[in-house]
Amino acid sequence: MEKPSTSSRFRFRDHQNLENSPLSNASSEISSASCDPADETELQSMAAKGINHLCSELLELKAESDEDFHRNIFHNYAAFIRVFEEVEGMKKQLTQLKSQVAFQRRLVKDLVNVYLKALSKESIELVVQESVTAEPSTPSEMEAHISNVSETLDIILAENRIDEAITILELERENVQRLQYDGDSPSDVLARYECAISERKAMVMLQLTLVAENPRVSAAELQKTLVQFCRLGDSHLATQLLLKYYHSRIATGIHSIESSKSFSHGVYIRELVKFVFSMISQAARSFVMLYGETSPSASEFIRWACEEIEVFVSNFNKYVKHISELSGGLSTAVQAVQCAMSFCTLLETQKLELRPFFIKQIRPCMEEVLQIHIEHFKNVITIFSATDAWVLGRYLVSGIVNEARSSMVFGQQPEYCLLTNSGRKFITLFQAITAEITHLVSLQMEGSILGGLMDLFEEYVVILERAINSQTNVTDKGGSRINSAESLPQQISILANLSTLEHFFFGSFRGIFRDINQSDSFQQGEFNSCMLFIQEVNDRLRAHFCQQLINRMMSCKAGSEHRPEACIVNVGDHNRLCDVMPSAAFQVLFLELRTVNKLAEENVFELDWLMELLREVVQTLFLWISNNKEMWALTEEDLTRQNSDVYDQTCI
Repeated sequence: MEKPSTSSRFRFRDHQNLENSPLSNASSEISSASCDPADETELQSMAAKGINHLCSELLELKAESDEDFHRNIFHNYAAFIRVFEEVEGMKKQLTQLKSQVAFQRRLVKDLVNVYLKALSKESIELVVQESVTAEPSTPSEMEAHISNVSETLDIILAENRIDEAITILELERENVQRLQYDGDSPSDVLARYECAISERKAMVMLQLTLVAENPRVSAAELQKTLVQFCRLGDSHLATQLLLKYYHSRIATGIHSIESSKSFSHGVYIRELVKFVFSMISQAARSFVMLYGETSPSASEFIRWACEEIEVFVSNFNKYVKHISELSGGLSTAVQAVQCAMSFCTLLETQKLELRPFFIKQIRPCMEEVLQIHIEHFKNVITIFSATDAWVLGRYLVSGIVNEARSSMVFGQQPEYCLLTNSGRKFITLFQAITAEITHLVSLQMEGSILGGLMDLFEEYVVILERAINSQTNVTDKGGSRINSAESLPQQISILANLSTLEHFFFGSFRGIFRDINQSDSFQQGEFNSCMLFIQEVNDRLRAHFCQQLINRMMSCKAGSEHRPEACIVNVGDHNRLCDVMPSAAFQVLFLELRTVNKLAEENVFELDWLMELLREVVQTLFLWISNNKEMWALTEEDLTRQNSDVYDQTCI
C-alpha cells in the first residue's frame, strides 16, 4: 500500500502568494503609512485572521501526524504478534528440555543405585558364602576372612550403607558364635575375629546415634534408625533414643506455644493439652512398632509418659494460677481438664492407663482453683445481699431454674416459688457455678465440690441470720452493709426464702451427684451429711427466729406490764369471774401473728408452711413459759389473794 503524499492534503503557502495576499499588502501599507491612527483597527483585524489561519494549519498538521502514527502501528501489529508467538514457543521448548534433562538425571541416578545394589548384593553374597560354605579351618584362612570382612565393612560404612553393614554384622555374629560353640578355632584368632566385628558394630552404632540425635531428624527416619538399633541387639539404647526424641519435641513444642502471642487464654491451654498428649500418643505408636503390644520395656515407657504428664501439669498449674483471678478462669481451667481427660481416654485404646495418674497430679491444682473461686463467689453473695429489702416475690420456676432440671429440683411443686431478691440471685449464681464445676466430678473431687457449695450456702445463711438478729443495719465482714429485717413479715420472708432454697438444694444435689456409685459408702455418706446439714441449718434458723420473737415479746423492757396480775381488769367481788385480758406482751404477739395471718390470706405466704411456722412459735412460747416458773409462781400467789377463779381462768 502506497503512502499518500502529505503535500497532496496539506502544504504551506509560498512566499509569492503571501506577498500577493492582503496581509502582504497590509504590511506594505503599514510601512508606507508610518503611524496612521485610522488604520489601527483594520490592522488588528488582519493580524487576528493571520493567527487563526496559522492555528488551523497547526491543527491539520497534528491530525496528519496522528493518522500516520496509527497507520504505522496497524502495519507493525502483525510483526509484533509473530514475535510474541515465537517467544512463547521457545519457552515451551525450554520447558520440555528441562523435563528431559530431569528425566535423564533420574535415569542416571537409578542406574547408579541399581549398580550399587548389585555390587552390594554381590559383596554380601560373597561374604555370606565365605562365612557359611567356606568356613576357615586354618588360622591363615581365618586371618584372610577377617581381613576381607573388615575391608568390606569399612567400604560399606564409608558409603553410608548402614542396612548392608548390619546384615553383614548379623551374619558374622552368627559365624563367631558357631566357631565359639565348635571350639576348633584358636582362641587368639577368634578373639581378633570377634574384636574386628565389635569395632565395626561400634562404628555403625555411632553413625546411627548421630542420626537419631540430630535435632532435624524426622519421625520416619528415627523409626528406621531405631529398628536398626534393635537389629544390632541394643533395644535399651533404642528405647532411650525414642524417649529422648519425643521428650525434646514436647519441650520444644511447649516453649513454642508459650512464646506465641497469637493464642488467647482458652486456645492456649487447649493447644497445649492437644500437643502434649498427641506427642505421647505418637511415641506410643512408635514404641509398639518397635516391640509389639507386649514388651519388657513397657514399664519404662509408662514411667516416661508419667514424667511428661508431670511436666504438663506443672505448666498447667502456672497457667491456671495466672488466670484464676480473670473472668472465666474457672471455666477455662475446667474445659482444659475435660480436654486432657478425653485424650487420656483415647490413650487407653493404645493400652496406656494414664488417667489415674493424671487425676492424682491435676486434682490438687483444681482444688486450689476451686477454692479461690469459691472465695470470690462469697464476696459476690455479700454484695448482692446488701441491697435486699427482704420482701418476698413470686417467681416462675421455669424462669429461674434451668428447664432441664426444674422437675428434678422442685418435683411436682407449683410453677411459682417464693424468694427474696437476693435468694433469686443466689439461685442464679449457684446454677452458673454448678454448670462449670460438676465436670470436676470426673477428677474424683466430689468432696471438694460439696464442700465448696456448702461454704456458699453457709455464707448466705450467715447473712440471713445477721439480718434477723440485727435491729439496725450492720456492716458485714467484707465492708458491705446488710439491711436488717426489722418487721415480722420481713423476718418470715427470710425463712420462706430459706425454705425455698432448701428444696432447691436438695433437688440440685440429687441431680449433680445422681451418678455417685451406691457402693461407695464414703461418698454416699458425705452426700447424706450435706443434705442433713442443709436441713439442720434451716431448722436452726427457724428455731432461732421463734426464740428471738418470744424473747423480744417477753423481754423485761415492758416492765411490770408483762406481769400476769397487770392483765386483770375490772375485778369485781370474789363470787364473780372478771373479764380477763392477756398481758401487753401477749397482745403484741397476737397482733403480730394476726398481721402475718392476714398476709397468708392474701397469698403472700403459703398457708401450710405458715401454719407449721406458727405451731413452732406456739411450742417455743410454751417452752419459754415452762422455763420461767418463778415469775408464774409469784403471779399465782398474787392471784390467790385476789381471786382463785380468775387465776384458773388465766391458766386456761
